[in-house]
Amino acid sequence: MTSFRDERVQRWVGFGAVPVLAVVLGIAVAVASSPASLTRGQHALGSPAPIQASPSPSVAASPSPPTVTEPGILGGGPHLVAAGSTSLAAFGPNLAAASADGGKTWTILRPPSKAVGVAIDPGNPSRGITGGNNIQVTLDGGGSWKSPVTAPPGPAAYQPLLVSPFDGAIWFLVHGGKLLRTRDAGQTWRDIGGLPALNNPVLVPGQVFGQFYLGSGGSLFELVDNGQQVLAQPSLPGGVSVNALAAVGGGQATLVARASNGGLQLLTRGAWTPLTAALSGPVAAGANGIVVVGDGGTKLGVPAQVAYSFDGGSTWRSAVGLPYDQTVEALAGQPSSTTLFAYCYGGDVYASADGGASWSVYSRALRNRAG
Repeated sequence: MTSFRDERVQRWVGFGAVPVLAVVLGIAVAVASSPASLTRGQHALGSPAPIQASPSPSVAASPSPPTVTEPGILGGGPHLVAAGSTSLAAFGPNLAAASADGGKTWTILRPPSKAVGVAIDPGNPSRGITGGNNIQVTLDGGGSWKSPVTAPPGPAAYQPLLVSPFDGAIWFLVHGGKLLRTRDAGQTWRDIGGLPALNNPVLVPGQVFGQFYLGSGGSLFELVDNGQQVLAQPSLPGGVSVNALAAVGGGQATLVARASNGGLQLLTRGAWTPLTAALSGPVAAGANGIVVVGDGGTKLGVPAQVAYSFDGGSTWRSAVGLPYDQTVEALAGQPSSTTLFAYCYGGDVYASADGGASWSVYSRALRNRAG
């Protein structure tokens, strides 16, 4: 523009050109200073129009965090227990973590000296139990531990399984191959009858208050009213054992199980049928027949993967929004909800509100500091 204007000025002759030039320059300055004209100028040059930032939690407003370089605090073989859309408990070997406020704050519990295992209340992370030669209880997030009101029946050792996500006063432990339960925070105890000797049991919440499903070896049982009644379920076919278990809500399916041979099985109308899923890691389920599986593999530096099904495992699709640098090691859902959670190997926790189709960061609090 400058060279063009200078060239025109040089060509104009006489005093009459000076006021004309002043008028032209004044108009140009006024137009250029107008915000509307600036915006129109950007559009004419191909610049994007201003866009209101989206409030969607699935879109990060800041740059992606650096690739994690250490496993998260739960290590290998973790598992999750969800209690509502804002309460989550995460478990690793001799460590438990829980948040009751949507991942904003976490309580980390480690058993005291000479204790073994730990379970935490997802709805009130200040409460937890630990085992070993005796049972100990904390009401202050591990600041202090004490014996329960009444000593439990023997023999030791005691291995905590679960603090009920329905009611934090209900605890399940294993001792001497028996399932031990209290419904009043340790004031009274009962060994649940009608069960075989338990070996590496898996206990998960069911579809209604006080209902649980228990797997041991290839055998499965439904616990009604916190174990007041025990109902045998069909055993897994082929002599395999239960490695992971989740209760399915809605539809005709009841349970989804990961077997010791890596196979995935669905219990529908009292019979187990195999499912074909591309991923061989953790499993979870939700409302309306939702089933999700993760990749697993305890790896860093590789993209996380989750496959989800809205029809009880008949068809599968790949989820979006998961991290690019750590595999999915644990999943959790609830039979009454479409909210799901995923724990990734680097310690990042992701959540999905749409049954596993899309995911966003829930918390990075369970990373190791080195990560």
